[in-house]
Amino acid sequence: MMGMGILKTLSPLFLLWRGWPLLRHPPVRRVFLKQIYFTGNEAGWLVAMIGFALGATVVLQLHDEYGQSWDTALRILGRLVMNELGPLLGTLIVVARSSSAVANELANMRMHGEFRCLELHGIPCEHYLLLPRVAALAVAAMILSGCLALFALAGGVAFSSGWHAGYQLLQLDRMLLPAWIAVCLGKSLLFGLCTGLLTCAVGVLTPPLPTEIPKTASRAVFFGILALFLMDFLWSLVL
Repeated sequence: MMGMGILKTLSPLFLLWRGWPLLRHPPVRRVFLKQIYFTGNEAGWLVAMIGFALGATVVLQLHDEYGQSWDTALRILGRLVMNELGPLLGTLIVVARSSSAVANELANMRMHGEFRCLELHGIPCEHYLLLPRVAALAVAAMILSGCLALFALAGGVAFSSGWHAGYQLLQLDRMLLPAWIAVCLGKSLLFGLCTGLLTCAVGVLTPPLPTEIPKTASRAVFFGILALFLMDFLWSLVL
């Protein structure tokens, strides 16, 4: 019976396309927005620092190693961070910071019987607890990946152009292709969605025992990182 209940709770996670309209309901939307705030907004300073340092490092290494022009180095940086490093590192920050917290929260809710209480009151757990968290992790991963890529470009421009950085920033549209931006946002959204599904699955499938709760955080981060790099590898093979 317990196994059937878990499968009943998890099954809607793999049919999210049927549940998106539920985000318009105020209680579900409130959980969704709060999760975006705690996942995305509070990690903004970390993303800015990592992105700026990454962009500066990559541009300096390219210029010193290959002796290319600064414009060429910036163009290579743009393609690198938009197609690979931005989605990968942005989603990695979400997994490292938020997957453990979300999985722990869900495991604690299940252990204390909150899932059962919600069902007794006629509130579907998959709609109120799981769907907004998966959606929020996906959206937060997309936002953080885009911001990381932009800060990386800003760091590369700052260290390559010096006092002329302002002029170079205005010319970034010539160095970035719309396809790169689409890849960055689409890839990070997919990565965030998959890791969000995995995070919620780990939290719900944790046995309702006090000794199992501490293991949930490390398990969610471990499987999240493993899935992230496997998805990135498969993306590279297919596309």
